[in-house]
Amino acid sequence: MKVEIRQNSPHEADLQRLAELLENEESQYRRLLRLAWRQNSYMKRQDVDRLETNAREWNRYLPLANQARSAREKFLAYMGGNLGLGAGQPEIQDLLVGTRSPIARRIAQLLVVMKGTALRLARQNELNRALAEFCLDLVREESEIFKRCVLDDPSGCYGEDALRADRGPGGVLVKQA
Repeated sequence: MKVEIRQNSPHEADLQRLAELLENEESQYRRLLRLAWRQNSYMKRQDVDRLETNAREWNRYLPLANQARSAREKFLAYMGGNLGLGAGQPEIQDLLVGTRSPIARRIAQLLVVMKGTALRLARQNELNRALAEFCLDLVREESEIFKRCVLDDPSGCYGEDALRADRGPGGVLVKQA
């Protein structure tokens, strides 16, 4: 394995700033992950009020996570330009090649943590998407059952007092979350 040692290494202040940006970005993703876990719980409990509150929190914190990612990307491009790595955004590992700073080791560790958090967030978002899809399918199915009940035999769904009857297909749940 050949290790390239550049004459022009990143400045300690730049490495420190990069570490701070990574910490902030990971913190933002961790917050979104907690919101995703709560969203899953609220969907399972069908807690609409908390789901609405959670959605407002997503709207509040998602832009902060996007800003943190964008700030890191811009700073990486700036560092890459200073080190002569060409146009565009370099990989963090490219910036750390040949750097023996303790901050560089900390950056490598932060990168692993951030990638892990981002992966867990993506996985939880996919689980939530699947659960939401299931809930929508369940609502569609229940509304179809109710619609058939009302159109085909209205007396089977409602009693003479115009209240819903305790029996009949209008109250049947076919699936459970």
